[in-house]
Amino acid sequence: MSSIMIEHLDGKIFDLDALGFRVASYNPPTASVTYTYQQIGNYGTTLTGAQTAQLVIPLTVVITARDMNDYRLQLIELHKIFYTDEYFYVYDSNIPYLRYKVRAEQIAPTQNGNFWQSNNVTINLDCPSGYAETINTSLELSDDPNLVGFGLNYMTDRKFTARFNSTDFTFTNIGLIPLQADERPVTITFNGSVASALTITNQTTNQSLKISKSLSASDTLTITGFMPAVNGTPIYGDSDHGYIDFVRGDNQIHIDGSTSFTISFDTRFYY
Repeated sequence: MSSIMIEHLDGKIFDLDALGFRVASYNPPTASVTYTYQQIGNYGTTLTGAQTAQLVIPLTVVITARDMNDYRLQLIELHKIFYTDEYFYVYDSNIPYLRYKVRAEQIAPTQNGNFWQSNNVTINLDCPSGYAETINTSLELSDDPNLVGFGLNYMTDRKFTARFNSTDFTFTNIGLIPLQADERPVTITFNGSVASALTITNQTTNQSLKISKSLSASDTLTITGFMPAVNGTPIYGDSDHGYIDFVRGDNQIHIDGSTSFTISFDTRFYY
């Protein structure tokens, strides 16, 4: 039987049904998008912007207990599970590969008469990112394709990978939204020999980043959003200040300045 799971940031997992919090409903809505329009002329408007707002996920549970003392202890347990001073994750055990990072709004349980259970308790979970995320990263999915769940836009005609060693390759963003350097940056890791300069180009978005620095095979170049670093030391001054976004679907990547290397793309995907 499926249940709704709560996972704290320290790794503790709570199975609500198993703990006596019978889940009556859990219905995550689609993303909350606000559209901005500009009046153009007399006949109609033009869409000028679309921003995703926070998502509010309603969760309804019924507190069950063995007696009145147990009911009071269940209230304490409920407060501990949905502690409101930090984020936690919520996911359906039927779809354990997608989770929402949320905080709980105020909870106000009411007892069902003299019974050792509550009336329906509605718990609103606020998800500021507006989307669910994959529990596993792109590198984990690349290492073990069995971790990819149904409905995640996984390519059935070719193997998903996030590690490459050729100068031209395709990195696929299997999520529903773009991965942008200023919002959801992909961590790029490069190991290889570079004589004088390295350029990474996303030909799909016409964006590139050039690093004007020699690298040895033992060096590790990491790029997270706008910030490149070699062996942990920032080298923003050695770059052309470019950055790379990734659209939904296939992104055609080209490497200049090195022919012997490995490059990887580490990210979660959003739905």
